Amino acid sequence: MSDTTNYLIYDTLEDALVKADAEGLRRGYAYHRVGSGTRYSTYPNETADNKFALVVDGYELTEDEEASIVTSVTFPAPEDV
Repeated sequence: MSDTTNYLIYDTLEDALVKADAEGLRRGYAYHRVGSGTRYSTYPNETADNKFALVVDGYELTEDEEASIVTSVTFPAPEDV
């Protein structure tokens, strides 16, 4: 078992959510069966360069997606409250 986290990087939140939603459908999550409940396995997070990183560990990926995996992402520093 690896401690490495695998990400796909998307230009927009909408594009990342399309992948997350498709994975939720593939897994048969409640949202896709009954219209409410769990929809996504993982939710995208904005990166420091204003893109969106989606954790894809355990996702069913295409060969192109597999080739696009990154294991290091820079997230913005939390804002002081």
